[in-house]
Amino acid sequence: MLRGFAATGEMPRLTEHNVIVESVQAELAFAIDEQRERSVKGKLAVKTQLQCQRCLELMPVDLDCDVSLAIVRDEEGSRNLPGIYDPWIVDGEETDLYALIEEEVLLNLPFVVYHEDPCGESVGNPDAFAEEGETNKQNPFQVLKQLKDKTKI
Repeated sequence: MLRGFAATGEMPRLTEHNVIVESVQAELAFAIDEQRERSVKGKLAVKTQLQCQRCLELMPVDLDCDVSLAIVRDEEGSRNLPGIYDPWIVDGEETDLYALIEEEVLLNLPFVVYHEDPCGESVGNPDAFAEEGETNKQNPFQVLKQLKDKTKI
């Protein structure tokens, strides 16, 4: 059983996807199960900052990732795995645990991120950008109406 915090600087693919990782706490157990499959099971607790899709500001997002992998040498070995495992293809005797953790975090990112409460007064309110006292609510189609009326003459 491995327990501890992963160094976030060792995960460059997260940065490429605009994910700011504050901390990654990992708990991983390596074993050989009843079917003689080498497996990795555990949990990741990840604290991130992601960009809200409404206001484009950063917001905290906590991820809880369940890990259930079988270690295989190639694609052929992944075809015969029980359904409870996802394959982790490892060629050679050594591998990079940071790559495993980084991949699991990427797979657990939400598709869309936004604040639960309204992001601010400017979101969805076109008058929020108007100066105080400047509430001129002229219809943008008024000019078209005037042109239409002129053509009827």
